[in-house]
Amino acid sequence: MTKIGITEAGDAGLDFSWEQKLYEINIIISKHLTINNKHLIQSLLNNKERIIFHCTCTGYGGTTMEPNVPKVDDVYDGIKNLISRGFPAKQIVLRTDPIIPTENGIKRVEQVWEQFSDLNIDRCRLSIIDMYPHVKKRFEETFGKTPFDTFMAPAEMIENVKRSIDIHKNLYKHFESCAENIQERVGCISQRDFDILGVNFDCKNGGFQRKGCLCVAGKTELLSNKKRCPSGCVYCYWH
Repeated sequence: MTKIGITEAGDAGLDFSWEQKLYEINIIISKHLTINNKHLIQSLLNNKERIIFHCTCTGYGGTTMEPNVPKVDDVYDGIKNLISRGFPAKQIVLRTDPIIPTENGIKRVEQVWEQFSDLNIDRCRLSIIDMYPHVKKRFEETFGKTPFDTFMAPAEMIENVKRSIDIHKNLYKHFESCAENIQERVGCISQRDFDILGVNFDCKNGGFQRKGCLCVAGKTELLSNKKRCPSGCVYCYWH
């Protein structure tokens, strides 16, 4: 089976061990694309024919929620610089992941959608935070409370996110989610990626990581440092 690389077990803008492991198709994910991250920019440019780049920006960069993540304006400038240097906008996905589905959290992600909408990016991926026990503990220790008490967000909060997407759906050609029924359901690796890269690929299901995952078979992690990255995000699923 042909393998497809992905960097979900860390941040590809801080851990560059993926560079020597690339396959024909790769999904590279980072919160740390800025003009100053010259290493990441050059690596993406050097391998642009085989990369779909997921640029993550939740709106919380530089806050207590994401203390060591670049601010929104810095990420915006980073994408703009990357595109100006020849990385195709069609191969960039704005990843607003995860959304904190509170009133403030939705306002923050709306500001990201609006600010980044002039960069000719077609795709926006999203998810809603899950409250793993260790994540819930971090929220309580950091903020004195959690966004909600259940593992998954309550139906009312999910509906608020859906309404927000509907209001902003003209900004991007696709609003995508994978295991969550929020908007158009598309795997993090899908036929859409193959078509964008112009690669003929035998697209079969079977890349499942959790219930509802729609990723195709062959999904292979390129990072091996299985612990929290230096970003320090309160919601990180790693212990």
